[in-house]
Parts: sequence; C-alpha cells; structure tokens
Amino acid sequence: MKSPENDGEPTDTSASPQRDKRLQSPHDRLINQTLQQLDAARTLLAKHLPAEVVQHLKLSTLAQVDTSFIDRNLKLRLADRLFSVEVSDKIVNSLGLKHNFVYVFILIDHKSTDEPRTLVQMLGYIIRIWENALDNGQTLVPIIPWVIYNGVTPWRAARSLDQLIPVPDTWKRYVPGLELAILDVSRMDDATMGGNPILQVALTLLKYGREPKLDAALRPLLQMLSQAISLEQSKNLLDTIRTYVMSVNPIVGEEKLDEMVTEFWPVQPEPGSVADQLLKKGEARGEARGEARGKSQEKGNTIRTLQLILGNPQSSDEELSGKSLEELQAAIESLQQQIASRLK
Repeated sequence: MKSPENDGEPTDTSASPQRDKRLQSPHDRLINQTLQQLDAARTLLAKHLPAEVVQHLKLSTLAQVDTSFIDRNLKLRLADRLFSVEVSDKIVNSLGLKHNFVYVFILIDHKSTDEPRTLVQMLGYIIRIWENALDNGQTLVPIIPWVIYNGVTPWRAARSLDQLIPVPDTWKRYVPGLELAILDVSRMDDATMGGNPILQVALTLLKYGREPKLDAALRPLLQMLSQAISLEQSKNLLDTIRTYVMSVNPIVGEEKLDEMVTEFWPVQPEPGSVADQLLKKGEARGEARGEARGKSQEKGNTIRTLQLILGNPQSSDEELSGKSLEELQAAIESLQQQIASRLK
C-alpha cells in the first residue's frame, strides 16, 4: 500500500502533520513518543506481537508510514502508529505473489478501558485504508490490528467479530471476520519488558503508572535510561515522562519525580521546556534544603551553647535533627528565658 504521493514505498512520517496534542491523553503521548523510535517499535513487535505473525516478518525493514492521506478523524488517532514491514520470501513464494515484497501494516490503537466498540472501530480504520488504496490503484495488503491495553481490569470485551455478532456456522462465509491481538500491559511479567530501554520505560509507566510504588519501579529504569540515550533524546523523553506521571499518579508528587530526574539526568534541556523547569525547580529545592540544613545546624549549635551555660545536658544530633526550624527557635527562646531569669 502507498500514499497518493509516492509509487508504493512508505514515506518517512517525520514531516507529516503531527497529532493535535490537545486531543492526546497521557497514554497516547507516551506511546507515540516511544513508537517514534524505530528500535523501540521493532522490539515491541518482535517481543509482543503474536508469534504466528512475527515469524513471517522481516522486522529489519520496519518503517513508519506517512498517514497524511488518511481522513482527519483517523489521522488524529493513529498518526504515528501505522507501520510497514516486508514479509518473508517464503510467504511471497508460497502465495505466488507477483511482487517480490508486500507490506503488512501494523495498526496499533491504545485503550485504557475495554470498550465494546473497539472491534467495530478497528474494522472501520482498516476499511478506510483499503478504500484509499483502491482509489489510488494500489494492491490491497493485510492489516494486522493490535490493541495495547493497560486497564485496571482484564480485557472482557469481545476480541473477535464472532463473539460480537454470533451467527450460525453456515452463515460465517458471508460475514466479515476479524480478531484483535491485545497486549495487556497491566498483567505483563516484568521480565518480558526487557530489551530496548525506551520501550522498557514506556511499558513500566503503562503498568505501574497508577500505583503508589511507581517511583520504586521507575528509579532503576531512569538510571539505566540516563546511560543509554543521548542528551538530545533525553529532552523530549523527560517532558513525556514528567507529563505522564504528573497526569496519572497523584501519589508520586512533583518533588519526588524531580529528585529522580536530577539524580540521573545531569543535562541542560532547552530553556523553558518542561524538563528545564523541572530541573530548575529541583535545583531551587536543593538550594533551599541546603540552606535549611545550614540554619538547623546553626540553631543546634546555639542550643548547645545555651545548655552549656545553664549546665544542662547538651542535646545530641539525633535529638535536634528531627525538629523543624520553628521548634529549634522555640527551644532557643526558652533557654534564653531561663538564663534571663537566673540573672534577675
């Protein structure tokens, strides 16, 4: 399949219109950011697409497809999720294809709830792509629909049109058939998430994004990621991670996320970017914490001096470290009053 502007070869999507970010959920933005990295997309397909499909694909030929030919409603949902890939020579020969290659389009849609209408939506997307091919005199090619799902509960909606529209066996030859491959990220084994570091972070966020333990799951991955990608790549990725976490997890606050970022990402993002703001806030908090520690130490020394003057036992570091600046100041004023009363 090709877009109207070319002769059959899928084109690079880097120059194609981007999806309206206002319409993107945090999950959508995370997945799109991940799939823009072809190595991450290739690893995702290799490790998690059904084996009976993967065994016939030449994943080294994976490429994003220009979707500017798709109507607006479909483009807004799938702009960075349509891929082409060559199939094996065995398939070409066994089917007697006239071309030495065909393209299988991997259509990936994301769901966080198991919507009953998903099957009908996917069938509609496929029909629109085929209609475009016919309008442009192109050969129809297989389209593999694939749902990435990270709902709280297991997928319970119909996975095939047979389940959605039951018909007698004698009717099935007249009724369209379609079955969805579903990757249930929420119930994936962590061990299967390995491989491409960007993909590993994305899958971890999708699985643990709502969990209180997200920071524990994310910290070692951020450390690994900080050593695996370039400074330029990290800028957009930090923005995506930060936006995702702050949007879906009310427990992992901005300060905790900021501490992880500043610990593992000694970078200088573009001025004014979300990552830049995050790092600056982290630096400001670090300076404030350092200043507060200095003031606490100073007040602690004052307390010990006053206690020495009064002949009282001196407080230990452990006793003073748990007190706020206000509590330390109150202790100083109390000791000063005791000294003043003795001088009367």
